[in-house]
Amino acid sequence: MDKPIDHYWQIRLKAVKEALEANHFEVFLAKDAGEVKKIFEEQIFPATGAKSVSWGGSMTFIATGLHDALKGMQNLEILDTFNKSLAPQEALELRRQSLLADLFITGTNAVTETGELVNLDMTGNRVAG
Repeated sequence: MDKPIDHYWQIRLKAVKEALEANHFEVFLAKDAGEVKKIFEEQIFPATGAKSVSWGGSMTFIATGLHDALKGMQNLEILDTFNKSLAPQEALELRRQSLLADLFITGTNAVTETGELVNLDMTGNRVAG
């Protein structure tokens, strides 16, 4: 067998995908960050019909280029709660508004083999969104 470690992880990934789907998640698999961005832009985002978007802390969101892609979209209200130029009261109000955004993007801390997401956060935006 060529690349047994890759084969092992493909089997595990397939099992986790099936477990997530059994828990009513829609799952997309991507080989790399470029494919993630493409799937999001061509399939996921258009299906939402979102006119406003916000996000919680996610390094993956930034690393895949989705952060920059969304910020560059015309006709999309961006609720950027990580804008460091905002006064504390403005930032707090924007965080409240972001809970009502059409689309809220966040990372997850863990995905279990039984198809559950585990989320912990400091300010509550990840679990509230």
